[in-house]
Order: sequence, then structure tokens, then C-alpha cells
Amino acid sequence: LAWYDGPNTATCAPPTGDSPADQHAVPDPDCECGFYAYGTEQAATRNRHSKYVLAVVSCWGGVIAGTQGVRAEHARIDAIWLHANVPYWMRRRVASRYPSARLYTERTAMLAEHPPTVLPCYAPMPRTRIVPRAGAVALATGLLTLGVLPGDWLYGSAALHGTWLAATVALGLTAIWLLAVTRMRGHRAAAWIAAGVLAWLIAPVFGVAGWVLRVPVLRALAVGAGGYLLSLRPGYFPVEHGAHERAFCGVHAA
Repeated sequence: LAWYDGPNTATCAPPTGDSPADQHAVPDPDCECGFYAYGTEQAATRNRHSKYVLAVVSCWGGVIAGTQGVRAEHARIDAIWLHANVPYWMRRRVASRYPSARLYTERTAMLAEHPPTVLPCYAPMPRTRIVPRAGAVALATGLLTLGVLPGDWLYGSAALHGTWLAATVALGLTAIWLLAVTRMRGHRAAAWIAAGVLAWLIAPVFGVAGWVLRVPVLRALAVGAGGYLLSLRPGYFPVEHGAHERAFCGVHAA
């Protein structure tokens, strides 16, 4: 949810951890309650919205510090930077919602006047490694290639068939484990992704009819490519509507 203007006080209702309701302070080490804030500008880049909006917040009261930021009992938005592509109507809405916060058009100027407090527990952000990314791209390319090979090719080569069978079994077990064992929302989303790729892999077994199984992956690729091409348009800004739009105004990092 979006933050209010001025001081905000966190409450745990309903509790998101193992502690019973109304029996622990906020934040609590065994719970997930509290206001979250990144500790450095580099850490804030983990949030994809930080390319368009960033805020500096003050945190006090009970505070639990981590390796990339803090979780606090009280918090207040002090300054907000908005990208030049932010529509005028949204800029006015943000200004009216947070009148006590100063709006900036230059990100560096905001951070210079409101430098984040660096705590000893903060860990440096790891450098982007090209090799793991290249490996992930190669793996995805290989799986997609296996899913479009004709069935005769797969059964005609022992090496191809063995690779296809191993990948199919591994993806199937992964999807089952993510759905049956884990309880986190992100893991369930990963399970559906694994199931979609699994359907792509077994499509060659059904011949022409197998293209029906490829629809989820093809749709995801089309949406992803369309979203990327849209972001290249001059003046692009990711406006979200409805309830998500209200929450978007509260994206924060410090």
C-alpha cells in the first residue's frame, strides 16, 4: 500500500510470521512486519521501479538492519525523485499526496542533499556476472530448441533423446516440488513457468497437435518482447492503473 504523508507507524495485522497477533513489537525478528527501506542507492536498483521513481525516507523507533537495508517501526518520506518521463498529472498527484516531501527532478541532487545513512552491516552489491547470465540464456535456448525439434529427430538420436528425457524429468520434478513443497508466492509462479516449459518440451511427442502445448510459452515470449519494445519508446513510463497505481506512488528506497 502507498505510504501516508508525514510519519507512518507500522502495525502487524495480520501477522506475517510465526509470532501470535499483538504479542510482539514491530518490527520483530521472527516476523516480516515493518516498513522496508533500502540502505544504499546501489541496493535500490534491485527494484525495477527505481529507474523511474526513488524516495529518501527517515526510519526510527524499533529498527532491524539487514545486509541491504532496514525494517523499521516508524518511517517518513522526506524527498522524492521522479523521472523526466513521469506524466505531469502523476507528478501533481504525487506532490498533492506527499506535500511535506520535497520533489526533485535530479536524482543526484536529491541524494546529495539527503545522503542515506550507511550502516556497518550493509554488504556491497555483487557485481553483475556475465557468465551466469550467458549460461542461463544458453540453457533457455537449448530447452526451447529441444521443444521444436521433430519427434523423429528426438527418437533417431540417442544423445538428443537422452538430453530431452533428462530435461523433461528434471523440469517435471521441479514443478512438482515447487507446487507441493514450497509455500511462497514466488515459488508457485516459478512452478507455473516450469510447467509451461515442460509442456513446450513434450510438444514434439504429439506432432502437429503439440503446438497447442506451446501456446503458453509463445504467449509469454510475445508479451515479454512487446513489453521490452514498448519500454524503448521515447517518453515511456510504466503507469499502473487502479489499486496498483496507488501503490506505485509509494515505491521507496533509502
